[in-house]
Amino acid sequence: MKKTLLFTLLFITAAFGKTLQVENGVVKAHTEVLGDSTIDPETHVLISHLTMADDVASMKGSIDASILKLKSDNEDRDEHMVKALESLKYPMAHYEVKEILKKSRGYTINGIMEFHGVKRPLSFDSDIVKHGDKVDITAKGSIRLSDYQVKPIKLLFLSVRDRVDLNIHLVLKTR
Repeated sequence: MKKTLLFTLLFITAAFGKTLQVENGVVKAHTEVLGDSTIDPETHVLISHLTMADDVASMKGSIDASILKLKSDNEDRDEHMVKALESLKYPMAHYEVKEILKKSRGYTINGIMEFHGVKRPLSFDSDIVKHGDKVDITAKGSIRLSDYQVKPIKLLFLSVRDRVDLNIHLVLKTR
């Protein structure tokens, strides 16, 4: 029985795509508060559950990004961010790729983002380049924290902007 299951899994992977591993990657988040437009935490802890057949539009699966490992240039702010985002309770953001659409320039990646325990549709404008056994993805999108039931974040007496701009760069390697 185990041999049959293993063979089936290997056959499905070979027939429908190759596994994509993160070779290098970063998710940069940007938001602002009055007087400080440089709130730019980033995480390099990314886990791929993606597969792809011959073309980039066939990419399916998901990618996880560590919210707990978000770091900026200010440790005090980072500690406050961990509390505000409840990163100990929700340590990862999960993005499920539903479809990749070719545009006249670049691609649109449509999927579902699970962040802070809430799932919502999210699209990214992206450039995707396949070269050899590597896939290079640069993507941009934005979320509103309130859409994910994150309470308004305050630094001193000022509220942090609700919109967070996401800039992603991934280098994936097929295996």
